[in-house]
Amino acid sequence: MRARRAGERGQVAVYAVLLFPVLMLVLALVLAVGTIEGLRTRIRAQLDMAALTATQALDPAALAAGEPPRLQIAEAERLAREYLARNLAATGDTLAATPSEIAAAAEVVISNVPGTDPITGAANTAPTVSIRISAPARIPLLGLAGIAPVVTLTIDGSASART
Repeated sequence: MRARRAGERGQVAVYAVLLFPVLMLVLALVLAVGTIEGLRTRIRAQLDMAALTATQALDPAALAAGEPPRLQIAEAERLAREYLARNLAATGDTLAATPSEIAAAAEVVISNVPGTDPITGAANTAPTVSIRISAPARIPLLGLAGIAPVVTLTIDGSASART
């Protein structure tokens, strides 16, 4: 019995040495995915707030004439980009591009006609502002796994003006 145990001495140490790096890699990937999803959620909320703010650019002449509400397209787009840049600034240095660059490159669609939203694909019955952005983000933990530490998050959202 003792002779058999003597040959097994140190096996736990070998397993520990071999498995520790794998476990650390898995932990790094889990933390990286959590970081990405948390960032995606924050950016989606900021994008939704920018779209919601842009729906305030209602045409006062149409409202005064008793017509259905309609958005002033140039003003709504300006508001969407301005508030998107301001909101993205709150993410700190996580983004690999400046908030103003991301906002300038955003796809912003303002629709006053009921139909299907060209960005989200949802049906809209009211004036709608839709935004799609591609935000490059730095996730340093991905570098530990040999993956490029910058990922691009593509996020879209929309808001409709209420009557």
